[in-house]
Amino acid sequence: MEFAFTEEQRALRDLTRSMAERTWTDDAVRAQLWTSSGFDREAWRVLGRDLGVLGLALPVEAGGDGGGTVALAIVAEELGRVLAGVPLLGCVALAATALARSGAPEAPGLVSGIVSGETVASLVATDARGAWAPARTGITATGGPDAPVLSGTVSHVLDAVAADLFVVVAEADGDPALFLVDAGAQGLSVEPLTTLDQTRRLGRVRLDGTPARPLGDAGASALDAVAAARDVGAVVLAAEAVGASARLLAMSVEYASTRLQFGRPIGSFQAVKHRCADMHVAVEQSRSAAYHAAWSLDDPGLDDPRIAVDLATVRTAADYQAVVKNPVQVHGGIGFTWEHSAHLYYKRAVGDATLLGGRAAAAERLAASVLDAAS
Repeated sequence: MEFAFTEEQRALRDLTRSMAERTWTDDAVRAQLWTSSGFDREAWRVLGRDLGVLGLALPVEAGGDGGGTVALAIVAEELGRVLAGVPLLGCVALAATALARSGAPEAPGLVSGIVSGETVASLVATDARGAWAPARTGITATGGPDAPVLSGTVSHVLDAVAADLFVVVAEADGDPALFLVDAGAQGLSVEPLTTLDQTRRLGRVRLDGTPARPLGDAGASALDAVAAARDVGAVVLAAEAVGASARLLAMSVEYASTRLQFGRPIGSFQAVKHRCADMHVAVEQSRSAAYHAAWSLDDPGLDDPRIAVDLATVRTAADYQAVVKNPVQVHGGIGFTWEHSAHLYYKRAVGDATLLGGRAAAAERLAASVLDAAS
């Protein structure tokens, strides 16, 4: 079966790109690096309230719009293209998906607040070292189901600094379970972390006898909800990488076409030409892998969604890091400067490679799913 974007999906791309290019200029992106939250709340509300693009991958019955993961990937690609420092990954892809999949009766109301852009939520599913570990975060729940309190410390939590609400994976009576914690709750503290990528904020979350509210059932269902969130998050990461890589390719080609050396555009030299060609190949194969994964999540009959998602992670993570090195070389001396945006994309690529378990974890799951199953 051949994949092709629908007319509605092409219109969604045009709408998102138009808004992104107007809102997240290079100067605007840099200005947000020095703010406490790392993003413009009003611009985030415009994405949710006015454009209505934050609930695309969430089911209608859970408070979303039911547009599908491909639609969300389109939005992610365009936001990644301009390095928009918004909480699309941590809030929408991870926290909102976990809420929607939890089956809790209060989930639709909470998801509605997220997709409108009014509420920023953060999924706490890492451990004290910052590794993705929903089955063993190290947070424990005591006090019973009627008045649970949480204790523990986790690190490298996406969008924790700006969060109004935390969806926490904690151990309750030996099983993982989901809990809701409001920002400002007693015993909760969030410490901003200094990271290489300043466009994506991470925080250390400490819970010390913090009151919480149970969310859905404990055990396998809680881990299933988080696993579904990780799959959507991986697709968003992959699509953002595609958008960023495509922007870097365009920047490099434009510069190589206008920068003269020895009376000729530097793009006419074989070494530069080959770099740009390699970038183009990487962008196209990453785009194919990312949208194949999104399509498989929307229609599991096409391919095994988990394999498709892990394949997209492995492919796009490698291609993104390969692509971001080339603009620095193509642009020569200016590519190494703070004033040029190449270093921001490079830092994003390096930072993204560690999220949600990274490429190594995805490769291990692929090997287990494909190679071990065949042996």
